[in-house]
Amino acid sequence: MKKPSLRPAWIALLMLVVTVCVYIFAVIGAKRQQIEAVATQLPDPRRDTDGPLGAAPIATTLARAERHSITETLAVTGSLVAREEIVVGTELDGLRIVEILADVGDRVEQGQVLARLDATMLRTQLAQNTSMIAIAEASIAQMKASIAEAQATEAEAADALKRTQTLGATGTTSPVQLLARETQAKVAAAKATAAEANFRIAKAEQALAEAQRSEIDLKIARTELKAPAAGTISRRAARLGAVASMAGEPLFRIVRNSEIEFDAEVPETMLSQIVPGQTVEVWLAGVSEAIGGHVRLVDPTVDKMSRLGRVAVALSRHPAMRAGIFARGNITLGRRQAVTVPLSAVLFGKEGTYVQLATNNVVEIRNVETGFKRGTRVEIVNGLIEGQEVVVRAAAFARPGERIAPVRIDARAAGGG
Repeated sequence: MKKPSLRPAWIALLMLVVTVCVYIFAVIGAKRQQIEAVATQLPDPRRDTDGPLGAAPIATTLARAERHSITETLAVTGSLVAREEIVVGTELDGLRIVEILADVGDRVEQGQVLARLDATMLRTQLAQNTSMIAIAEASIAQMKASIAEAQATEAEAADALKRTQTLGATGTTSPVQLLARETQAKVAAAKATAAEANFRIAKAEQALAEAQRSEIDLKIARTELKAPAAGTISRRAARLGAVASMAGEPLFRIVRNSEIEFDAEVPETMLSQIVPGQTVEVWLAGVSEAIGGHVRLVDPTVDKMSRLGRVAVALSRHPAMRAGIFARGNITLGRRQAVTVPLSAVLFGKEGTYVQLATNNVVEIRNVETGFKRGTRVEIVNGLIEGQEVVVRAAAFARPGERIAPVRIDARAAGGG
């Protein structure tokens, strides 16, 4: 038996699909014609208006360019540093640190002991020196007695010689006896001279021993490391058991009188405008209020690599100040009168900074040069004169040459209060 053929069924299905597609395209075409017909009946704004001047004026807020007091400031950055840092080190080599009495952050007074070194060896030397001084004093006493004895012997020999010389003149004594008396006188004088020399030697030895004692006393005193001035300890390198050395790192660093200042970096082009005494406001990270200060000095040199100069700013005391932390500040260079407009009136484009000037209620583009900002107002250095009106709000809807319906506000409402 032959299998039934499926070709008629496929042909029928294909004809059905084609019929559905034709119907869908026909419906879509009809709808499109209806939309186009309706659209042709709507008015065209471009045909019904006579251009921008024929449109309804846009309500636009205006403000006058007014003269205000401008505080000219210079923004700077830098770090907090110690105004004057004192280093405290040892003046003795080879002594071990046995006690530490101060640490970083401590407030210390002048003469306060910060650390102690082992003075055992020095005290032993002091005891030896005391014995040497005692020996020198005994030797001096002995030399004094010897001098007295030698002087007495010298005087006796001189008297004997004198008597012998008197007898020799009368012929009652022999020349031999006279020679003996002369020899005895010379020996006695030599012994007296030697005794005086020995006395001077003993005195010198005593002076040497006393000088050595002074040196030992000074070394013992230097085993106590003391603060040369009052201040706050900013760094401590001293460690218990370490051997102190004059060639090593200072054992302590002290911020003199706890004075911290702002070390600001200023471009070389602005250094000529900064003088000592100018007020400065400084902000620290994490501190909401500004710290007041003033310019203490302007460094006469400029770094040849960065082209930056250094300005030292003395600051009021604040618990948040720490040497080394970053800070930013504003240096007040001066105050002057300048023409200003609200900050919202200044726009930026390809041609630079500009404002929309309203002349006879018609918008006009005016390029301007801006200066310093003061609150919500900005200085206009060039391009506007006092009294001219500029667009403050709805600037995005105003176009050059369009007529506007002005809504004027006073300076306080525009941010000039």
